[in-house]
Amino acid sequence: MIRKTIAHFIHEKMKINQRFIYNQMVHLKKYRPIMIGSFADDGSHPFPLINYYHLNDIDNFGRFAKEQNIVAIHAHHGKHAVEILPLCIAHRIPLVVSIRGRDGSAKHQSLRRNQKRYSLLKQHGALFLPVCRYLANELITLGFPPKKIHVLYGGIELDLFPYRERTIPENGDIIILSIGRLVEKKGFLTLVRAFRHVHAKHPRCRLRIIGSGKEEENIRRLVKELGLDPFVNLLGAMDAASIAREMEHAHLFCLASETASDGDIEGIPNVLKEAMASGLPVVSTNHAGIPELIEHKRTGYLAPEKDDHELANGIRFFLEHPEQIPAFTKRARKVIEQQFDVAKQIKEQERLYDWLTKKNR
Repeated sequence: MIRKTIAHFIHEKMKINQRFIYNQMVHLKKYRPIMIGSFADDGSHPFPLINYYHLNDIDNFGRFAKEQNIVAIHAHHGKHAVEILPLCIAHRIPLVVSIRGRDGSAKHQSLRRNQKRYSLLKQHGALFLPVCRYLANELITLGFPPKKIHVLYGGIELDLFPYRERTIPENGDIIILSIGRLVEKKGFLTLVRAFRHVHAKHPRCRLRIIGSGKEEENIRRLVKELGLDPFVNLLGAMDAASIAREMEHAHLFCLASETASDGDIEGIPNVLKEAMASGLPVVSTNHAGIPELIEHKRTGYLAPEKDDHELANGIRFFLEHPEQIPAFTKRARKVIEQQFDVAKQIKEQERLYDWLTKKNR
């Protein structure tokens, strides 16, 4: 008989920066993973699709679920969960939902939007997995039952980001690295303004930004207005291996996350975990789940959202106190090893599946 199976539902092709979601699908050991989705596998997906089934090709979903021994369906975004929910209700299949960022926001117009679209999900969903405690509290504000909410931190692959002790070079360029989609909540405009303050005092600094998105032109325009063209590089999107190489050559990492005007928020950005794992000193903001990862002036430096002056102070703190960097980064690496190792988080994910299947049995 086929082992107990978790069917992972993906409405659209994952993006190159969503390897962390892919890992939650393919690294299960106690359960057999399959993938079901709303797009054809034309070979252009950024990751190999394993046991993938197009929904349109499944004639009888109830029979399919029985043949595959599906004990639960796991949707990795709230908006995807809404799409697959009717099938779960019709065939009495427990639905597990990961909540990341915007999908769990109770801020601004996101509050009303999410309350409306999740009305059935709150009632019929079996298990909700926000990626941080902050989002767990947002779900409660949206009306989700607390007893169905369990925080599942996203894990990273530690072998891709080996720890190396860093220092600020006495000569040559000082590389400040930032990574993320070029969207409002990533705070790149705030970061560029902060970099202007830093560069005025530390002219050897260079800012390298990895990512793509709709804010790119606004960022380039600001860089030009501030006369920072020679010192700021927008590098486009990169895969995990390329990002690891950039981190290897950087001296400091900064992510200026903030609440967007439409209520879009972070969970805990994986790039911060990766930077901390690799030994980079990190500067970020007191936003959403980030304080669950970074302890201010112990494992990193946290500035208020949208405060370019305080963000610049955080960057200058490490530039001007390089002797403190090893203590910060060793503590940060230990946090990642203890709480954000992908192997440990996959075990916790499977423990939650066990709890759910036992409960339903």
